[in-house]
Amino acid sequence: MVEEQFREDESAPVFFLSYARTRTRPRAVAPPRDNNKKVSQLFVDLSDHVVELLGLGPGRMAGFMDQMLDGGQLWTDDLAFAAGHCQVFIPLVSPQYLRSQWCAREWDAFTRRRAVPRPDAEPSVGETPVIPVNWSVVDRRRVPEVVSRRQLFTPTRLPSDIAPQYHEEGIYGLLSLGSNGKDAYDAVVWRLAQRIARAYRTHWVEPAVTTDLRQLRDRFEEDGHDLV
Repeated sequence: MVEEQFREDESAPVFFLSYARTRTRPRAVAPPRDNNKKVSQLFVDLSDHVVELLGLGPGRMAGFMDQMLDGGQLWTDDLAFAAGHCQVFIPLVSPQYLRSQWCAREWDAFTRRRAVPRPDAEPSVGETPVIPVNWSVVDRRRVPEVVSRRQLFTPTRLPSDIAPQYHEEGIYGLLSLGSNGKDAYDAVVWRLAQRIARAYRTHWVEPAVTTDLRQLRDRFEEDGHDLV
């Protein structure tokens, strides 16, 4: 019975990377830019680390991110499946993220699922499968309660200057600093991957796929069904 309860779909990703898409606006002269390139870099680096840490087999997806050209417009079957089956949810918190109705729906799709400790697991106090990450600087006074009561990811066991730099710049800032931020970025992402692996090992989030977009809240508000 226990094995049945915790049986995973091998086609499901371990983590879901939720971010505010930046749409490219037409320009008369300049060529189009890949405004989500930094998010893609984080996704690839995290995925590589998670595969290594969990020893995922060939074909098993470490993570999922919506990479549609103009994402945030269509609740696809792939997106609904990933939000309903992934075990860890990584929101990249930024001013744009907190204003995004689409990101609020992704948050809602995951947090309405029920999470329980895995057999013999001992989660630390306050740890959940929702791991908010400081993507870019946000005025903490403007962060909705449903988000702020989650424990913001903070890297530990690193040189004393790295965690403050991450909190001051965000991962977007570390990537934007180029070589000056590379060491800090690499260290923070490695610690984040370890945190994802730990959440995966200590929690089981029951599958629940929401296919009807109208069932999902488009604001970051308390709603009484936040189970994860």
